[in-house]
Amino acid sequence: MNFFQKVWSVTQLELSTLKARWYMRAFITWLPLIFFGLIITIFFAGVPRDLPVGVVDHDSSQLSRLQLSNIESSATLRIKKQFNDVKSASYALRAGDVYALVLIPEHFEHDLRKGMQPTITVMLNTQFILMSKILSSALSQVLMSGAATIDFVQALAVDQRPELAKSAVAPIQMQVTPFFNTYNNYFLFLVSAMLPAIWSIFIVLTMIISLGEMFKNKKEKLWMEHAGGSMAAAMMGKMLPYLVVELFWGLGIVYFVYGVMSWPFAGSWWILMGAMVLTIIVYQLLAFLFYALKFEYASALSFGAVYTAPAFAAMGITFPMQNMGSVALAWHDLLPISHYIHVQIAQANYGAPLSSVGESFFALSLFLLTAPLLYLRYRSAAKGWCA
Repeated sequence: MNFFQKVWSVTQLELSTLKARWYMRAFITWLPLIFFGLIITIFFAGVPRDLPVGVVDHDSSQLSRLQLSNIESSATLRIKKQFNDVKSASYALRAGDVYALVLIPEHFEHDLRKGMQPTITVMLNTQFILMSKILSSALSQVLMSGAATIDFVQALAVDQRPELAKSAVAPIQMQVTPFFNTYNNYFLFLVSAMLPAIWSIFIVLTMIISLGEMFKNKKEKLWMEHAGGSMAAAMMGKMLPYLVVELFWGLGIVYFVYGVMSWPFAGSWWILMGAMVLTIIVYQLLAFLFYALKFEYASALSFGAVYTAPAFAAMGITFPMQNMGSVALAWHDLLPISHYIHVQIAQANYGAPLSSVGESFFALSLFLLTAPLLYLRYRSAAKGWCA
């Protein structure tokens, strides 16, 4: 047999194993579909609505009630509860019952009518980074709008001319236009990164399960026989069917986000597909590495889970890379999916040429340096299997 025939022989052996093991088929068929569907369902609305807010109104005046009415009228915010004191309100914030607190001080209306500048305090639970950003923006807009309305009424009472009252309240008009999230829709922002992160977990676990199934059932000698004694053919033949399946899932993810959901894609599908194939191969090699550390099924699964599970947090999507510590930044660089997502964002948002994403491709290619070491490690171990 030539080399390609050996690879195909191993692939056929793997396909027969898949046919006989339902749980292995589950990891490449309905389990990813369930996880992807769950994430899509959770974030499908895209725009956050009715986020629970707590209120402490120490003034209970007409103007303080106007501010609360403005908060309640916002689609993003919902007053879940009004508290009598700051202590109980703070406890609710720490417990996660509400995501923000609005504290209106005593004599709020009195001070405002006297021309003073009373302060409305907003407290946020910044452990929820994204939620805090949304709440901060929404509350600032609502409270400033309420303050502008009050100022407008007072100015109108002074000179009776609406145009002068309006210019006194807001002499400068400002328009803020975001480029790539025009409608503040978090479906694209979160789901387009979360799905690849989950995808990377399935790539690694599926490959580890394939290796574990083989070693558990003492089929490593049969594996090498189908490969004609070639460790390179044995590894490639085992990887090939999962490469095809995971490429299908990867393309399905980007097609759903940028095709079905019709989000704009400005770049090259071929560049993105190249990064996708490279990412799958790299993660498969890492799965071989995790198994080779101890040649124990449970240990390999543990290594794979620890390595891939925090992927989304370290990708630099919800938390900027520039603010990461050295350890977090190193973890980011050690995750192939981090480099893949850079390519995806560059292609989807900017239509970047290949030269602009060359650094990400180079970083992914560095992981391929594990291939020769794995080849030597498994070839050495194979002497005991075939003895």
